[in-house]
Amino acid sequence: MIRITMAALSVLSAAVAAADTSAKPSQYKTDMAAFLEELDNSYPFFELKGIREDWNALRPILTERAAACSTDSEFLGVVVDAIQGLRDSHVWVRDAKAELPPRPNRYYPGVSFMPATRGRVVVMWAGDTYAGTLKPGTVIARIDGRDARAYLEERGMAAWPTSFSSSPQRARLFEFRIPLQGDEGDSHTLTYLAEGEERELTVRCDTEARGWPHTYNLPAGLGRAGRSFYFTQLPDGAGYMYLRRVDESIHGGIRQAVDTFPDASGWIVDLRGNGGGGYDDALINQVKAMPRPVAVLIDAGCVSAGETLARDFVRYAGARLFGSATGGSSSSKRTWTFPSGIASVTLPTRSRWGIDGEPIEFNGIAPDVPVEAEPEDVAQGLNTAIRKAQEYLAEKTHLRTNAGG
Repeated sequence: MIRITMAALSVLSAAVAAADTSAKPSQYKTDMAAFLEELDNSYPFFELKGIREDWNALRPILTERAAACSTDSEFLGVVVDAIQGLRDSHVWVRDAKAELPPRPNRYYPGVSFMPATRGRVVVMWAGDTYAGTLKPGTVIARIDGRDARAYLEERGMAAWPTSFSSSPQRARLFEFRIPLQGDEGDSHTLTYLAEGEERELTVRCDTEARGWPHTYNLPAGLGRAGRSFYFTQLPDGAGYMYLRRVDESIHGGIRQAVDTFPDASGWIVDLRGNGGGGYDDALINQVKAMPRPVAVLIDAGCVSAGETLARDFVRYAGARLFGSATGGSSSSKRTWTFPSGIASVTLPTRSRWGIDGEPIEFNGIAPDVPVEAEPEDVAQGLNTAIRKAQEYLAEKTHLRTNAGG
């Protein structure tokens, strides 16, 4: 089992902002004791995530560090480290009476990768520095002399214990999309394929690791409804919807898309990279009314309400899921406040349930059809998951037509 080291625990609280120094250390000790007791008694996912042993080892370290704090900001840094130990992207500090310590800047080369078929790694996007060389669809054979896929998979496994991701698949996603994170100026050697031969390129970590690419090669001519909903009809007749978040634009957006393209041969609903949000019965009723067949695209970038929406498309529209497992971050939440009132923390109460009755938290929702990118598709401006979904809709439409439906 991977242990959380003192270095990893203190990285977020190393830089302490100026704060009220009048608070007594005993307050921090009391606040931390209350917080740890609350988590011990009510945090629902220790066993689900298999982190109970690591948490038990972490508790005395947190207690000792809290007792040694001299400022509110320093104490809140310890709280952040405690939250990191839960590996839960829905747990965070709110209504803090002091500034949280700033997180140290991390940098990457400004290149994003995707897992590709046959154990390969493919370029999804590259910033201006490397865009002329590392075009989308370029296969990366090795990183620093090691097999690229094995290298990134190992980094993904190692990342989860010290991340704020709710699942290994979510932590892994960032190791591909924001790869090779480190200090500014760090360099790596990429061996890539071009014109049938291997070539080498030295890349430097000069881009701050903020945000991450959500999509690649989306269809042209997307219409927009509200802030988060995009739609079009593809050349083969299938309808396509891209939902960036689940917000008030989605209900009307689905209706507008279906009304705009009533002759669509089926619908592809793209939930990859969906950041969640919330919805009610009105959207569920819209899902129930969706023309069939329906294919839904998912990945570990799809979290929270995006995951339950994927579930509900299966439940109420008979959708088939394509892609990779969702991010496993879907829970009901409540707010807990420290005895001193220094801050509150958002805590989960239970996981929402998946298609098979298993908790979505940690597990995510698995696809019916696993899909990895085909480098040849990416290089040609195609999107492998969309292409696979189109093939499914075409087959369903053909079967329905032959059956006289």
